[in-house]
Amino acid sequence: MKIGTSFNKSRLKIRILFIVILGVVTFFFSTGFIWLTTDLQTFVSVKKEYRPSDVWIVDHQGYPLESIRTQNEKRSLEWVQWSEVSPAFRNLLVAVEDRRFYSHPGVDFLAISIALWERISGRSYRGASTIPMQLINLLKARTPYHLRTLKQKFIQIIVALKLNSKWTKEEILEAYINKISFRGELIGLRAASLGYFGKNPSGLVQEEAALLISLLRSPNSSPALVAKRACRTLAATDCRSLENLAQQVFSQPYRLPRTRELVPVLSHLFVEDGLNTSLIHTSLDHQVQKLALDSLKEQLLALRPQNVNDGAVLILETQTGRIIAYAANAGAGVASAEQIDGVQSRRQAGSTIKPFVYATAFQWEVLKPESLIEDSPADISISQGQVYHPKNYDTIFRGLVSAGEALGSSMNVPAVRALKLIGEPKVLDNLRKLGFQQLQDDEYYGPSLALGAIDVTLWELTQGYRQFAIKKSTFSDKTRAAIFNILGSSEYRRFTFGMDSILTLPFSAAVKTGTSKDMRDNWCIGWTPQYTVGVWIGNFNGEPMWNVSGMTGAAPIWRRLMLALHPHPTTSTATKYEPPTKPLQRRTISRIRYPAANMLVGFDPDIPTVIQKLPIEIENPQHGHKLYLNNRFLSKAQETTLWPVQRGQYRIELKSSSNQLIDSLNFEVR
Repeated sequence: MKIGTSFNKSRLKIRILFIVILGVVTFFFSTGFIWLTTDLQTFVSVKKEYRPSDVWIVDHQGYPLESIRTQNEKRSLEWVQWSEVSPAFRNLLVAVEDRRFYSHPGVDFLAISIALWERISGRSYRGASTIPMQLINLLKARTPYHLRTLKQKFIQIIVALKLNSKWTKEEILEAYINKISFRGELIGLRAASLGYFGKNPSGLVQEEAALLISLLRSPNSSPALVAKRACRTLAATDCRSLENLAQQVFSQPYRLPRTRELVPVLSHLFVEDGLNTSLIHTSLDHQVQKLALDSLKEQLLALRPQNVNDGAVLILETQTGRIIAYAANAGAGVASAEQIDGVQSRRQAGSTIKPFVYATAFQWEVLKPESLIEDSPADISISQGQVYHPKNYDTIFRGLVSAGEALGSSMNVPAVRALKLIGEPKVLDNLRKLGFQQLQDDEYYGPSLALGAIDVTLWELTQGYRQFAIKKSTFSDKTRAAIFNILGSSEYRRFTFGMDSILTLPFSAAVKTGTSKDMRDNWCIGWTPQYTVGVWIGNFNGEPMWNVSGMTGAAPIWRRLMLALHPHPTTSTATKYEPPTKPLQRRTISRIRYPAANMLVGFDPDIPTVIQKLPIEIENPQHGHKLYLNNRFLSKAQETTLWPVQRGQYRIELKSSSNQLIDSLNFEVR
């Protein structure tokens, strides 16, 4: 009996030993399998992939302009290095969360044993997760370590051991404080520190550090409970100051305000890279951007009694086109709608379109700056029998003026007559080439095109004006020089603006103002060889301003910016285009005076048909000008050319020496 019993005990021991050996083999096999197959991220890759919810917008030299939020599901700021964290927080974090952190291999087996014993004996359960184990949950790699089953806990332990062997202790702590959730949507120590205490992690003191660490185990606890935990952590005998501080910071929402607020609207036009890093690099210059925004705010506040609430400023480097200032609106506290991009909003162009009309006429040699145009009351026929009566801004007519004076002084009637000479299609074609979008068909606008009855953006206008200053442009060097000379000369502006106005600078600068119908929009656009500046003011809701012109609205902003951009005008703005110093040489425009457009010509019954001739009269014929009848050369242009009359429909054309069309009309002989 004893022999049998002894034999059975031996068999039982063998079985137990076999089970133990099998368990140990299974443990090491599974451990090795998990170790080898786990796709563990490196510290470098974790840091590289980190994306804060708030990113910094920086200028072209890396100077911070402001921070913006790009993610809605969380709130995190730029990465915090462990060395940046205050000693108070560093010491307390390890003491509270993982006091044997620097001695264990990633897993605290002593703490696990104590926790298991307490669970088996029915005592209060104490957690045993180390900082590396918690970090495994936060990293959320391919294996779902965050699941709390026994199997997943086992896997978490193995991966934590591997993490500890691959990463340094400082790397583990650094990743942990950037990935951990503190309260609500706040992720990472920098967001929590700035959100609740208004300081970076380097400035946290003992009480502040204790309160933040007390949030980690239960982020949404009441202020009283958080203070109680922090008091226990610090082993304080008097907890009243902690209770007061916790109540003060956790009973109200955190505050992470926008910093600096120098970029009211973020536009892809000046962003030089995407969100590949925690920085958004732009082409802006922080000093110029601040000056543009401050100048806009100051002027809008001054004009608020005249119902002016909104505006925008765009500043470009003339030769490169680089955007150095983009004030889409006046920003918080001033703009009526902070989300609207005033640089891209479509408004009526007003007189700012006139330079493109004259430039087109100069380009086609229909006009020259010294050509005379009649500034007098005009009745211009438009569609369906309607008559258009353009008037000047000051309601004064000045008779014969040069094209340069008409443009510089922004006269309306001559602009309409210049448009009639060159034709709407040519002007609109040039505007399209210059980048103006959403233009209607050629016949849509009629004579009002010359007065700016088209919707444009500040972006299109400023870019269009910049084309007057660069060689690779729609316009020739001669045309560009003429426009700069006219818009940069007080003599050409004298009729409307006087010889010494706010537009006159101590250096050469071309500029044009404009006001749309009912004073809804006010513009001032101008350039030097270095910078092109565009300003718009008005109201985003379209309401008219009260008694605000280009000179009192947008021009003061333009002047202030131009003077600041050219602090040394004698050296920085040298240009070969100088305002005229001699009296203007006047040459009148050439046109077909007779017959009139769409005229019906009849034979005189008292005169033999074969000897009847029609006089074709040319006003101010120029050397080299030619007449064509139904596309066939008729004669050189003269004041009067007698043409033998024949029945039929005819089109007569006056062309320049380079065969460019100057004037044309249709008539019929019956």
